[in-house]
Amino acid sequence: MKTFGLLLLLAACQTAPWENEVAVSNDCPSYAEWKKAAELRQVPGIVINEAETSQTSTWLYILTSDSTRYFPCNLPETVRKTGTKVVFNADEFAPPPNVRLAGVPVKLTKLRQIP
Repeated sequence: MKTFGLLLLLAACQTAPWENEVAVSNDCPSYAEWKKAAELRQVPGIVINEAETSQTSTWLYILTSDSTRYFPCNLPETVRKTGTKVVFNADEFAPPPNVRLAGVPVKLTKLRQIP
């Protein structure tokens, strides 16, 4: 009976694929030495690619309804167009002391595009 309970628990922990899921790379050298601060789950947002409209900015981030800017180190090319609606899971990182950022550094662990 204990084996069955363990199998049931393991099955519950498996993440099911999302509809319209986009594959994300596990590679994230930008934040490799930074400390993980939190896990984010099912955060909706809109991709903003300032390089599309600016001659000086190359910022690429996900903007949420509360105006938080998430800077993912592994945002796939297929969703890098401004206005793309997404929902994501991510690991949030804490920048080192004395490092100021314009948003929250994250490594995407799961991503889906909203049609």
